[in-house]
Amino acid sequence: MDILTLELFDVTVSEALREVNRVLEDHPGLPLRIVIGGDEMLLHNVQRFLERSGRTATPFREGSGWRVETASTAAQPPALAPAPARAVEPVARVVPAPSKASPRPLLLTRASLGAGNGGVGRRLLLGVLRELDPQVPWLGLALEATGLLEDAEALALLTALQERGTPVRISRGSLLFPDGPEGAFEVIEDSQWQRLAGKGELTVL
Repeated sequence: MDILTLELFDVTVSEALREVNRVLEDHPGLPLRIVIGGDEMLLHNVQRFLERSGRTATPFREGSGWRVETASTAAQPPALAPAPARAVEPVARVVPAPSKASPRPLLLTRASLGAGNGGVGRRLLLGVLRELDPQVPWLGLALEATGLLEDAEALALLTALQERGTPVRISRGSLLFPDGPEGAFEVIEDSQWQRLAGKGELTVL
């Protein structure tokens, strides 16, 4: 069976997802092989996009990069023969599962997780950013969290989040240097996120 290969190098997350979506629309049902560099954030976003599209995505390490394999969607499992009729039994009542609530905006107030400012707390917080659900409406930075803008790795993650469609917003009260890295992101009035926090509609870390 033919396998379609797609190479994603030197592209942003949003560009990569658009290209994957185009290939899925142009070649529905074909197995797909996606070759990615060492960008793990790009890998995670491509995997989640494929899974939301009904594809099983299996990553394989290849040198300094990754290969993601997806199976064909054309093959369907054989239909099961209907079970023979049995004596009438009480019918179990099916209770629908509650619908999943939409993710809330996330506001960071620290540059690391935990009480300290060690490297472990910083790495754990950056891990949260890498795993941030694309459905989160926006990510905000306030107080000590604005220190992430001075960290090259954190700044790259924040920029990638914004490029994929998750707005990054800076608290106006925490904005110290308007011409610095903060200028690349939207400024949010503190009353806006304070109102959401007061109604329980904002996650604060």
